[in-house]
Amino acid sequence: MGAPRADEYEFTCTQCGERFEVNDSMRDALLERGCPICGSATSENEFATLSP
Repeated sequence: MGAPRADEYEFTCTQCGERFEVNDSMRDALLERGCPICGSATSENEFATLSP
């Protein structure tokens, strides 16, 4: 796997603890729809920008 791009993030759900990398469009979907694992609402605080 190559180096992460600037529009890649690590999402960590504060409810279920699930953690995975997402791109910009998936980040927007998670903020709109919530965690795909447990269904809880998500916030900006659950995303960390990955360094290139």
